[in-house]
Amino acid sequence: MLDLGRYDEASTLLARLVSTEPDSGRAWCLFARAHLGADRYAEAVEAANRAAAIESGEEWPHRLASNALMHLGNHAEALRAAAESRRLAPSYWQTHVCVAQAALAAGQPRLAASAAAEARSLAPNEPDVHFLSGKVALARGDLVSARAHQERALALDPTHSGAMNELGRIRLRRHDTVGAIRHFISAARTTPGEHIYSRNIDVVIIRSVSRLIYVFVLIALIMLWIPAVAHVDRLPLALGFAGAAAVIMGSFVFMVARLPREARHLVRRTVASQRVATALLIAVGGVGIAFAAVAFVPAAELPQTLPIAIIITIAARITATARLRSGGGSGSGSGSGGPRGKHQPGTPVAGRQGRRTSPTQPLPPTRRR
Repeated sequence: MLDLGRYDEASTLLARLVSTEPDSGRAWCLFARAHLGADRYAEAVEAANRAAAIESGEEWPHRLASNALMHLGNHAEALRAAAESRRLAPSYWQTHVCVAQAALAAGQPRLAASAAAEARSLAPNEPDVHFLSGKVALARGDLVSARAHQERALALDPTHSGAMNELGRIRLRRHDTVGAIRHFISAARTTPGEHIYSRNIDVVIIRSVSRLIYVFVLIALIMLWIPAVAHVDRLPLALGFAGAAAVIMGSFVFMVARLPREARHLVRRTVASQRVATALLIAVGGVGIAFAAVAFVPAAELPQTLPIAIIITIAARITATARLRSGGGSGSGSGSGGPRGKHQPGTPVAGRQGRRTSPTQPLPPTRRR
C-alpha cells in the first residue's frame, strides 16, 4: 500500500499492527513512513522516535525522523538525526544522502557538498545520489556541475522526474524559459500524481508575465518623457507606443508558440485566471491613463501632468506585480520536499528526492552484517 501511495489505508493497518506488536521497530518505521506520505510530519517524528528507542542501533528511524523534521522546518534537529543515521551506518550511501539533504535545508552547502561527495564515492551509479549532488551544486551556484549531475541521474534512470525538474530549474537560472517549461512538462508527464512540476510551470508563466509587464511599463516611462523634450504630434506618439506594445506582446506569443501543446494549454489557463488578468488590466489601464494624461493635454500644462503620469505608471506596475504574487503562486506546497511555506513567491521548487530516498518513500532499513 505504501508503494501505491495509499497512505491512509496503510496507516490504519499499521496502527493496528503497532498496537499488537509495540516492540517491533520495523512496524513503527513503516508507520512513520505512512505518516510521511500523508503529510502528517509530527506523527511521523513520533513514530520514528519510537522505532529508534526500540532499535537503538538501526539507522532507518533516524532517516525517517530527519525527513519529517525537515518538513516541519526544524533543520537543526533534522541535521542531527541525519548525522546519527550516518554514524550508525557510515558505509551506506543512503545515510550520506540524508545528511546532504538535511545540510542543504539547514543552509550548510559545504557540509552538503561533502556528504554528497561521500555518497558518490560509495554509490557512483545511483541516480538519486547524482540527483542530490546536482541540487547541492545548484545551491552553490555551480550550474555546470548541477546540470552534469542531473543528466547523469537521467542517464541512469530515464524516468527520474526529480532530475527533470531540476534541469528545468537550472534552465531557468540561465534565463531559458522555454527550456525550463519543457523540462517541467517532462517531469509532470513522468509523475502525473506529483503536482509540484505543473505548479512550477505555472510559476514560470507568471514570472514571464511579470517580466512582460516590467518591460511594457519601462517603455511607457521612456515614451512619457518624449512630449516633454521634443515637440511630437500625438498621432506618431500613439503609433509608436502601440508599436512597442505590439512587439512586446509578439515576443510573448512567439515564446508560447515554441512550447509543447500541454504547456500552451497551461499558459492560456494561467493568463485567463483572475489573478493574472487583473494584473494585466491594472498595468495596461494605468499606463493608458498616464499616456492619455500626457498626450491629450495642452503643452502648457505638461510640466504639471507629467509627474502625475509617471506616478500613475509606477503605481500601476507595483500594484500589478503585487497582484501577480498574491494567491499562492509560489509553486510550493506540502509535497515540495522541503519545509511547508518556506519557499519564496515566484520561485520554482525542487521535486522530491527521487522515489527511493524521498521523504515519503525512504529506503528500507540497512541491516549491517
